[in-house]
Amino acid sequence: MKRIPAAALIFAIAGSLAAWSAEPPADLQRLARLYEDSRYFELRDALALLRDDPAPDLEFFRATVDQVFNRLEPAVSRLRRFLAAAEKGPVRMLNKEAGVLLADAYRRLGRYREAAAALRRVLDRFGPVLDEEERANIEKQAGLLASLAGVPPQRVEIPADTAIRMTDRQFPVRAGGRTFFVGYDTGANLSVLYESMAAELGVPLYGPAIKVQTGTGRWVEGRAGVLPEMRLGPIVFRHVVVLILPDRFFRSAKSRSGVDRRGLLGAPVLEALREFTETAAGEFLVPARPLPRPVENMFFSGFMPVVEAIHRGARIRLCLDTGATTTVLYLPFYRRHRGEINARARQREITVGGVGDSRRVTVRVLDEFDFRAGGRDLAMRRVPVQTEATHADTRHFHGTLGNDLLSQCSRMTLNFVSMSFILE
Repeated sequence: MKRIPAAALIFAIAGSLAAWSAEPPADLQRLARLYEDSRYFELRDALALLRDDPAPDLEFFRATVDQVFNRLEPAVSRLRRFLAAAEKGPVRMLNKEAGVLLADAYRRLGRYREAAAALRRVLDRFGPVLDEEERANIEKQAGLLASLAGVPPQRVEIPADTAIRMTDRQFPVRAGGRTFFVGYDTGANLSVLYESMAAELGVPLYGPAIKVQTGTGRWVEGRAGVLPEMRLGPIVFRHVVVLILPDRFFRSAKSRSGVDRRGLLGAPVLEALREFTETAAGEFLVPARPLPRPVENMFFSGFMPVVEAIHRGARIRLCLDTGATTTVLYLPFYRRHRGEINARARQREITVGGVGDSRRVTVRVLDEFDFRAGGRDLAMRRVPVQTEATHADTRHFHGTLGNDLLSQCSRMTLNFVSMSFILE
């Protein structure tokens, strides 16, 4: 989602201040900036202090917090109330943001018809004031979602606690009478099937070709398809929407152990498990009933998990991408510590790989990066710090935790019910 600048969001909010008391009960400028900067932990904490405040526009921010912390049904209810109340009022860009958020919540719930309709309402009301790029992007998303309107929401059946033995972080799944290996990637907004595998399975295609942005910032084109059923051990997934990409985008699909990977389990499938644990010994564990967790230290940006970390007493936000080999820090981290980083590390270029391509990126490499996350103190060695933005995440977040994290612990657990990230 392309966000409007905080200043414009503040202006949009100001139009409704007359409905409040003479003195606004909250620092709306701060809330708007927290939203614009994807500082959702701070937004959650600020709204907790305003729990009993009935101000209408606070409902937008409360819905945002519900959505990113995976409380989708409450988010839908809040957004629908907010938009219904705003229907007869002036056209405000805040209402456009709420419409796009509502569509995204419907998409994550698998309610594709309602997601398409929500985007169409955004286009009908705000199309003339959107820039050409954003309007075209919303039109493409609406078209794809409309093509999926007849597809039921994804479902999962977990009959018992499950332990899957991985081979070089790949595991076997079964679909269409075929067994093949896949990896898993929390950084993928959709599960991925290689084009040759999709052809073997006869996966039906939906909608027009779609473009997705890779971790290098480049765009690649694929098609959407639906697997009627997929099995991971005893676990059964139904109605799985997948992104079908050409095999050539995955030149290194065959692992060191000789396993021929033919796809990736993306965030929607992983989130449907409600909880999973990866162990350093190579097991992938899924409980039939997730345990209650006391800490809420993870949110979703789209489908990307973002975890809370503490570095030198300050909160930072790190994407959790199990498809990334190494941990890397981004431009916001560099800006916060620019002087020290420049003094400690020389500038250089490294090659960053992604789906289908690679690119040269300017970085400075820290000998050590100490921080606390998931309940543990961690020390990562030789961590590159990007000094320029390459894609949206590199503008909003402080970095990405890669699978080198497992060298620092024995178990990594993600619980999507309590939105907890736990290291042991």
